[in-house]
Amino acid sequence: MPRYRIEFRKEGPARFISHLDLVRTLERAMRRAGLPLAFSQGFNPHPRFSLGAPLPVGVKGEKEYLDLELLAALPVDEMLKRLNDQLPQGLKVTRVWRIPDDAPALMATLEKATYRVDVSLAREITQEDLQRSIDGLLEAPEIIISRRSGGNKEKVLDIRPGIYALSGRLEGGRVRLEMCLAVGSRGAVRPEEVVQVLARFGLPVKDEQLEVTRTGLYPAEPEISYGG
Repeated sequence: MPRYRIEFRKEGPARFISHLDLVRTLERAMRRAGLPLAFSQGFNPHPRFSLGAPLPVGVKGEKEYLDLELLAALPVDEMLKRLNDQLPQGLKVTRVWRIPDDAPALMATLEKATYRVDVSLAREITQEDLQRSIDGLLEAPEIIISRRSGGNKEKVLDIRPGIYALSGRLEGGRVRLEMCLAVGSRGAVRPEEVVQVLARFGLPVKDEQLEVTRTGLYPAEPEISYGG
């Protein structure tokens, strides 16, 4: 069965859709678009598609991905148009391309994600102040945090190995951070955790919700194209 990788955006009102609701919304759009969907076996069959790393509610995604199996091949331009005609506001397919039938599962290939994070400050700082906080984090041999997991249990872990890159600049009294972090099952790091650690190194973070955008997802295997 032909397999396709689909790149899409999740922004505006759609950023408040949960992962489960996103799956349902995409499935409805695929059905309404009349795609020749391949279905799973069993008592309750579902279209055979899988998403990349889930986005937390409220986080925008500029380059999200899903893999889809069809019963028959379709031109990628036609698939893109059909899907966009059925998707709600805030969801938009930006690219579709064919992938090998034996390509690894999408989640199995993901290794890194890039983020843009806007942070409000409790007081004015200089670019030099910001850089000192960033350098302090990047120079730390380990960064221990406590994370709540299932059953409200706390887990202590070192997130420093999963912070691949971090930079920032002042913009209109706020800080805009660019970061590259680990995703997937091997030591994922959350953007809000990086901001919390920056506060330990002197960044005067104002206690309010961050504006987070995931700007890209990247695979461990370079031969699997993710659209650049």
